[in-house]
Amino acid sequence: MKKKIVIVGAGSVGFYLAKTLAEQGNDISIIDADAEKVLRAKQELDALVIEGNGAQSNILVEAQVESADLFLAVTRIDEINIVASMKAKKLNPEAKILARVRSGDYQKKGALLDLKELGIERVINPEQIAAREIQHLVQHATAQEIMTYSHNKVYMVALTPTNDCALMHKSLRELGAKYDSLPFRTVAIDRDGETIIPGGDHVFQPADKIFVVCLKEKLAEMYRLCGFKQEKQIKTVMIMGAGKLGRLVAANLKDQFNIRLVDHRKDKLQKAAQELPDVLLLHADGMDVDFLESEGIGDFDALITLTDDEASNLFAGLIAKRKGVDKVIVHINSPDYIPLVKGLGLNSVVSKNLSTVDAFMRYVVRGRVHSVMMLEGIDTEVIELSPAPNSKIVGVPMKDVDFPPDAVVGGIIRPDGEEIASGSSVINLGDRAIVFARASRVSDVEELFN
Repeated sequence: MKKKIVIVGAGSVGFYLAKTLAEQGNDISIIDADAEKVLRAKQELDALVIEGNGAQSNILVEAQVESADLFLAVTRIDEINIVASMKAKKLNPEAKILARVRSGDYQKKGALLDLKELGIERVINPEQIAAREIQHLVQHATAQEIMTYSHNKVYMVALTPTNDCALMHKSLRELGAKYDSLPFRTVAIDRDGETIIPGGDHVFQPADKIFVVCLKEKLAEMYRLCGFKQEKQIKTVMIMGAGKLGRLVAANLKDQFNIRLVDHRKDKLQKAAQELPDVLLLHADGMDVDFLESEGIGDFDALITLTDDEASNLFAGLIAKRKGVDKVIVHINSPDYIPLVKGLGLNSVVSKNLSTVDAFMRYVVRGRVHSVMMLEGIDTEVIELSPAPNSKIVGVPMKDVDFPPDAVVGGIIRPDGEEIASGSSVINLGDRAIVFARASRVSDVEELFN
């Protein structure tokens, strides 16, 4: 169902939100005070683009907030997002309001301003979201990407199977026949930059990066079949960058791992010393090869590069990989660079901005869709949706459903448990299906479920 959506902020987050939502057929208005960002939006987006301050009432009226179903405030400035959201709620009490808010001061218990009371239904904190994603990647070191569903009971894991594993050079159909209960479902393959939504005849090849859906209790078995005799164990972690994200990641990991937090900025290290008294802090530049070698970078199990400089993050990550660090996680601001960076052989690439877009998309629901997320660097979206009572898919085994091409059901979340989808699986009323599809096929999938 088409929605009217107003977005304040045309930076990376606002731009990609507007692009994704417009491609889904929604009516978009986007506001920004930066002339360059406005020009880019006008040239590349199918949207009403307005130059101005999104916290000003006249600009909100011009953007047609009074008729909006959704209002998303996603600038980099918390106060603009909060004021814009408050005014939007006044102009349109029926609109759903979501805001990007980075400061913990507005979200802590007993905060002077209660954002929910001000009409903001959902607050998205980019650093917290990215920190949780990085924490998952360190805790599950074999994985290159991770998403979780159903309260962390269902995992979507991306990894590259070893060349001599049980899957290699076999088709999905062969594997299904060989293993009575294959513990995972392959839902996408990244092969030399090409995205494949696999069918039964697709054969695994060396260097394939595969995206699989697996129940939490079957992860170890899935890793074994992909050639990893046991889940990689991480003990020592070096984090480059003591900014807000670096400090959050260190706080999340410090009780499980031996952490060293590195930064050349004394003010950031002073903040870290106050917040993280039990973490070892190092005053140094991550671009300094002599420093990395003196610290024995090759002896670390993981390096996480989270500075504000993408070049520094990449440089340190590539050095660490060359020195034999097993797990390298690199932060990139712009989602546009992710496909390029992945070709450099780094384990995991995290984009705080893309994670923020995904977090908003989880709450921008339409029809029977509960969440939509994009997989980083490949042409695939993950949709979580329920069938309508009269849907053609209800009560029919998946093998007998005329499912859209380039789309596949990975898992089914039922009221009484979770299931990895197979040809004999049946989706019933009250179930949620996790569907992987090319962006161009999302509307076809929705139609099947409606």
